[in-house]
Amino acid sequence: MTRFLRTSFILLIVLSINFSYGQSTYLDSLLAIATRSKVDSNSVIALTHLQRYYFERGLYDSTLKYAQLALPITETLKDTKRQARITYNLGMTYTNLVRYDSAKKYLDATQAYWPIIHDTVLQVSSYNALAILSNYQSDYPQAVKYLLESAAIIDQSKTKSIQQLMPQVYSTISSNLIAQKQYEKGIEYSIKALRLKDYPGEPRYRVILHLDVFDAYLQLNQMDLAKAHLDSAVLFNQPLNNRVITNLVSRNEGVYYNYVKDYPQALASYLKSYQLSETLKYASLKSQAANNISGIYLILLKYEEARKYALEANEIGRRLKQFEVVSNSYGALKQIAIADNDFKTAVKYAELNKIYADSATNAATQKETLFLESKYQNQRKENEIAGLTIANTQHELSVVKRNRFLIGGGILSGAALLILGLLFKTSRQRQLLAEREQTIQREQIKFLERQQQVVSLQSMINGQETERTRIAKDLHDGLGGLFSTVKMYFSSLQHDMPELKEKELFQKSYSLVDSASVEIRRIAHSMMPEVLMKLGLVNALKDLCDNISAGKLIKVSLEVHGIQNRCNANTEIMLYRIIQELLNNIMKHANATEVIIQFIKEAERLSVVVEDNGQGFNTQQFDESKSTGLETVKSRVSYLNGKLSIDSEKGIGTTIMMDFLINE
Repeated sequence: MTRFLRTSFILLIVLSINFSYGQSTYLDSLLAIATRSKVDSNSVIALTHLQRYYFERGLYDSTLKYAQLALPITETLKDTKRQARITYNLGMTYTNLVRYDSAKKYLDATQAYWPIIHDTVLQVSSYNALAILSNYQSDYPQAVKYLLESAAIIDQSKTKSIQQLMPQVYSTISSNLIAQKQYEKGIEYSIKALRLKDYPGEPRYRVILHLDVFDAYLQLNQMDLAKAHLDSAVLFNQPLNNRVITNLVSRNEGVYYNYVKDYPQALASYLKSYQLSETLKYASLKSQAANNISGIYLILLKYEEARKYALEANEIGRRLKQFEVVSNSYGALKQIAIADNDFKTAVKYAELNKIYADSATNAATQKETLFLESKYQNQRKENEIAGLTIANTQHELSVVKRNRFLIGGGILSGAALLILGLLFKTSRQRQLLAEREQTIQREQIKFLERQQQVVSLQSMINGQETERTRIAKDLHDGLGGLFSTVKMYFSSLQHDMPELKEKELFQKSYSLVDSASVEIRRIAHSMMPEVLMKLGLVNALKDLCDNISAGKLIKVSLEVHGIQNRCNANTEIMLYRIIQELLNNIMKHANATEVIIQFIKEAERLSVVVEDNGQGFNTQQFDESKSTGLETVKSRVSYLNGKLSIDSEKGIGTTIMMDFLINE
């Protein structure tokens, strides 16, 4: 499920209320009140109900019509509160109509009403709407900033109507995290929202939350959990009368059936989503559905049908600047051109696919989101600690005052002596408090410096892994695809001109292209091994050790004890990089013939030992500044809050020991 689709339906239910509009006579009554010649507050109320009715059903053109009729009436009546509400409704409606400049204008105007009307519910709702608008535009850090503003306001409020807005905040934070592939964290926030009960629009929110969790578990390849949440979304959607949410549910069913390779069922679900999009006249949803349908027809080898929907998705996507849709449609058109043996057109589509894929990439937001989330949690803890400190200080001051009063009134004869003693005691206490404050400030400065070092280290390592992943993907998808195309051209030439088989230069050229293609795949696999992502750390390390041992110059043995489950993704990547770097150093410098790697896990403690029989070195005379590899290992161990020690003797070998606390 794409970011645009997920956030659009969160915005859809922000305005929704538990109200029955089942009878057409009621709508007629509202229209009669709204359009009568007499303009009063009843007209505004009727127009507001009409907006809600059409917004809940995804009919945004009608929503916009009645909001624009209501706004000048509120200005005439000088009804500031309703004027702010109508402005907010316009901002959300323009967002769903993909008119982002107008949406930002009205949502910013809503914020300007806060000092006048002091409507906290509206303030939180407008922050959430601004977050969703930022999410539409892939500005995830700005979206999270708005959401943290909302969460801070809700935390400080004791009002039930405001606290009931927390599911909206949790849901949107979850969507941002899942969009940046922080699946476990996103699931955590969705589950928090699902545990909350009895708030307005709960059934609609539950559909969206279950679909978010479905998407996250699907990406984690946990199919049983994914299917369970998809079934829950279908169940909660049945009593709803909302074509937009039904569209979303249908499309996610298509995603699931596509994933399990039930292509006829996937096609049926995608076609239902496409037809609903046409009914709603919602171009953004239609382009997504057309793109999905094209992909299924391509799998079923129905190229003409695939071409039709790919061209439609491409046209809408370019008009709406949906770069991911455009990229995927060009990819489908490339495959169709190859099937038609139109290689010139296929190359053109491949180039366009790469250009739009690069435009759709947004890999710089994960670090910012996690940083802001951590900042919010730390701020809450600091506020709680500060409140307790103030209370304790006030209590201590009250005790001191009471003691002074009792001593001064109890013994008149020793008043002078007692006063001097109290003055000395007070002066001493002030001195001790001043020294204590200085000590605390120094400790805080040291703590902040350590935190800054950790943040910098995490940013550097995350950046390295992101760059490795990007380069590996570019090598595999870019150069790898290019070499595959060149090999295809050589094969075509060999087929069309059999005499080339006898040409030594042709055969050498073909062999070089094939070797280069293999080398590109090997480099891409080394930078981000697929087995690490799919099968976990232990299998990835076995694969690494087997590949090195296959060269017969050095034997690498791996022993694993006590590791039953996988660690989180970041921990596994860091441990893999540490072992990879140590093996590289051993092969380059140690002249060893045998290496033993041991992973021993007891409870939450993980011990890693890497031992070789190489030439060793003097650890006291070793210049660490000249060893980039060892420094990289140390930085990654620090990233995992681990400890590292090195024991080495010349002519005997080297043993490197590392200890970590691992929370599965």
